[in-house]
Amino acid sequence: MAEDKDMSPEEKEDQCNSEAKIEELELQLCQARSLSEERLDLLMHCRADLDNVVRRSAREKEENVKYASEKLISKLLPVLDSLDQAAKHDEGTKVLYAQLLGILSAEGLTAIDVVGKKFDPYQHEALIQVETGELEEGTVAEEIQKGYLFNSRVIRFSKVAVAKPLNAAKI
Repeated sequence: MAEDKDMSPEEKEDQCNSEAKIEELELQLCQARSLSEERLDLLMHCRADLDNVVRRSAREKEENVKYASEKLISKLLPVLDSLDQAAKHDEGTKVLYAQLLGILSAEGLTAIDVVGKKFDPYQHEALIQVETGELEEGTVAEEIQKGYLFNSRVIRFSKVAVAKPLNAAKI
C-alpha cells in the first residue's frame, strides 16, 4: 500500500490498465482454449465417423464380391436340374452334370439336404403333405425339387412333401 502512495496518478492508471488488459487476455485465452477443445472434439467425432464409413464400405465391397455371381448361378439352376434328370438315364449326361455341379460348387453353391430332415421354413417350401407311419410328423418325406444355398444364403428353396401321421379314424 505504501507503494501505491508513492505512485503518480499516471502510474496508477497504467497499472489499472495493465491489470485490465491481463484479465482481458486471460479471458481471451480461456475462450480460445474452450474453442480449441470443441474443435478437437468435433475433429475426433469426424475421424471416428470416417473410420466407420471406411469399414462399412469395405464390408459391403466384400459382400458384393462374395455374392457377385449369385444371379448367374440362379439362372443356371434350371440347366442343372435338366442335366440331373437326364443323368439318371444317360452316362454322358451324368459326366456333364458332375462337371457343372463341380464348377458351381467351387463358386459356393451347395444343395440343401432335405429327405429325412425336420421341415425348415427358412430352407424348404412344403407343397404337399404325405401320410406315412414311417416318418415323424413334420419330417421331409420326399424332395420334389432341389433347393440350393449360395455361400450359406438360400437362393432357391427346396420344394418338398412333408410327412403327417396316418389317419387312424377312417370310416
